[in-house]
Amino acid sequence: MRDTDFKQQLPEPDDAAKVKLHRLLAAGTILPVMNKTKWAELIEAMLCSPQIQPEFRLHSVLAPSGYCTDWDGDWHYHIHPVAEIEWIELRAVSLDWLLSTLRKHNLPFSIEGETPRVWGYTRLGMQPIWC
Repeated sequence: MRDTDFKQQLPEPDDAAKVKLHRLLAAGTILPVMNKTKWAELIEAMLCSPQIQPEFRLHSVLAPSGYCTDWDGDWHYHIHPVAEIEWIELRAVSLDWLLSTLRKHNLPFSIEGETPRVWGYTRLGMQPIWC
């Protein structure tokens, strides 16, 4: 699948979420560090490596501050609209493969404990240390 085809299949936020996101961006509350191309590269890499069993959990900028989803391996249907993702944590059978993949695609990530976290947005005063 070509990257442009995959980007067109990414889920879009609903109208209410778009309004909330626009408000957060206009106020400077959140600062985007990912785009659709980078999200498509990440998701495609995870889908193309089922033997590595990549899983994710994420936090939406629209969710309460302490909330994140449970771990999930369904990259086809359970990934939120990427426009809403503040961060997504990843785990897989091979941490080396995971880190190599993130670096290969030049994705903005940090290590939280021992877990890679890809950032969709950062917030003022809360800048991760990029790996």
